[in-house]
Amino acid sequence: MPLNIAILAWEYPPRIIGEMAYYVQKLALEISKRHHVSVITTHDAPYSHEKVSNGFEIYRLQNPVEPHVNVVTWAQSLCAEVQRMVADIYYDEPERLDMIDTHEWQFAAAAVGLKKALHLPFVLTLHSLEDHRSSDPSLPLSISIRGLESLGAYECEKVVTSSDRMRSEVERVHKVPSFKVRTVIPGSHSWAEQTAQVYHETSGYRL
Repeated sequence: MPLNIAILAWEYPPRIIGEMAYYVQKLALEISKRHHVSVITTHDAPYSHEKVSNGFEIYRLQNPVEPHVNVVTWAQSLCAEVQRMVADIYYDEPERLDMIDTHEWQFAAAAVGLKKALHLPFVLTLHSLEDHRSSDPSLPLSISIRGLESLGAYECEKVVTSSDRMRSEVERVHKVPSFKVRTVIPGSHSWAEQTAQVYHETSGYRL
């Protein structure tokens, strides 16, 4: 049965910070062959909506607040816009959304709020961890980011990682039970099918 999926990603072409932009783009294209995908992302230009195909749409949002003290304040102010956009889609056609896949910590708070308000279950896809990225995880900024990772990992229905090593680190750092974490290797022949299976399992949590 086709699903209606909202993918939240803080980078997506043409906004390219790292490999995640290409990962999300390829994933959305593959998933949209069998399901309806709405990508909600950000860029520096005003709001835009692009209909790629009948099963694939991209919403690009601008952060309404400038300047920012750090990346956490940037992400949290943008979360309000992400929630507004997803809510607009939901209330326009409630059947258009079954679940959310949020990538990394930046929009984890938005996904948690949408779960509480609209009963939309979500997957947290973690490409890396703050404990690995930071040169000093004890700094206040890193502690804040790790807290948002933990919030998302606790509230989500499933965590997706790209390797077994990453899976074990998520379980160790964020105390996530092993049954909740799934390894899906990008680029593998069954990558899209395995991800879609996680989506189907997650959508079953919708109230």
